[in-house]
Amino acid sequence: MRIRTLLAALVVCSSPFVLAGPPAPGPEWFLAHRAALAAKLPKDAVVVLRGPAEPEAEAADAYRPDSSFWYLTGFPEADAIAVFRPSAAEGKRYVLFLRPKNWTEERWTGRRAGVEGAKADYRAEAAFPIEDFQKESRSLLAGAKALFYLDARDRAFREKLITSWQAFAAAGTESLPASDVAPVVAQMRLVKDATELAFLREAVALSVRGHRAAMALAAPGTNEGVLKAAQVSACLAGGAARMAYAPIVGSGPNSVILHYPDASRVMQRGEMIVNDTACEYGLYAADVTRSYPVNGTFSPEQRALYEIVLAAQKAAIAKAAVGSVHHDVQDAAYEIIVDGLLKLGLLKGTREEVKTSRSFAAFFPHGTSHWLGLDVHDVGSYEIADPTDRWTRYSSSMAKLKPGMVLTVEPGIYIPEKSEGVDQKWWNIGVRIEDDVLVTDKGPECLSCGAPREITDVEKAMKPAAGQSR
Repeated sequence: MRIRTLLAALVVCSSPFVLAGPPAPGPEWFLAHRAALAAKLPKDAVVVLRGPAEPEAEAADAYRPDSSFWYLTGFPEADAIAVFRPSAAEGKRYVLFLRPKNWTEERWTGRRAGVEGAKADYRAEAAFPIEDFQKESRSLLAGAKALFYLDARDRAFREKLITSWQAFAAAGTESLPASDVAPVVAQMRLVKDATELAFLREAVALSVRGHRAAMALAAPGTNEGVLKAAQVSACLAGGAARMAYAPIVGSGPNSVILHYPDASRVMQRGEMIVNDTACEYGLYAADVTRSYPVNGTFSPEQRALYEIVLAAQKAAIAKAAVGSVHHDVQDAAYEIIVDGLLKLGLLKGTREEVKTSRSFAAFFPHGTSHWLGLDVHDVGSYEIADPTDRWTRYSSSMAKLKPGMVLTVEPGIYIPEKSEGVDQKWWNIGVRIEDDVLVTDKGPECLSCGAPREITDVEKAMKPAAGQSR
């Protein structure tokens, strides 16, 4: 049986896919983002953006540019700096600093655009080798009244830049403020346009394909890694450059570990699988989770918990509508999960008592929703007054939902082994159902609901190949 499963995995992993995803956006798209940012800043501002260098250690995937740097420039290479200043003289409004062409290095790490490519392909008015930034920046910054920077977590770059800027201020007669522009860019990224939604839809479609492949391969005696491999294959063969995050495929005792990293355990009959795996396409991330029984049929206990989580998710998705506030999504899921656990006797007291004591956190420890986009936990304010306490953060997010926002909806229940006062029949059952939802004027649109989530659909998707027993 295990040999048949592995052969089926090879068939899934070798299936040809047609790469028919949306085309990459052109330079005008990134120019429009820079113009929109400039409109939010003082007239005489200068913006300096850092594209981080490659990590010293060899990475498993190809270099990925910083999301906000790419959003404003489209430049995909490591170790770059962009300076734009709309009020500057021609030739200094948009300047790129980058690694120059050097075949001795390129033959190891890939081709570079070089100085000429930066102008021809990325519409820079001028371009220089990265090592010339300090020298050239003097003229590019001179006369500006405010500095806005994006440091991409490069502390040394930020400190050196601000020191140079403060030197300009010291030489003049007026104060020259310096501010991190990341929060402004984050709010710009919060509402997606048609180009972004096309990439998100493709990332979701590939992720859904992967989940369907994994469901068909789940069986007692199969390693968790077989499911992971099928999903990674579906994504990469479909044109994704990488997974959106490290895949989480946990069975049995691993199903109650929220970010279980290994995917190395042999799955056993009667266990649940929590499979949280998705890819990114064109740098835009999906985030999809499905939970299902290893042997393809829900036990009474698994079904009971699954039905609570599914009902909670449906109620939460319904709240992802224009005019709602973000915590409405969390609240809707919380109430159904708490009521369901109380009905099963897994929690004690009233809903209000459970809320006050937060005893629900033993089985429902995480939030239900986050923004989705260029990053799997995408940027953008949740408008929270006091984010210091985890649950207060989840339940007090006041961001109003608008068309074009994309968010996850992901309630879950996890019953660890030896949970106090809990019958053993519930132990090591984890359930999380996560979908990606677009807020529209017509109501919430579930982008990822093509992955089976109704119990009958899940069990149907898990039917083994002819002659294969579970």
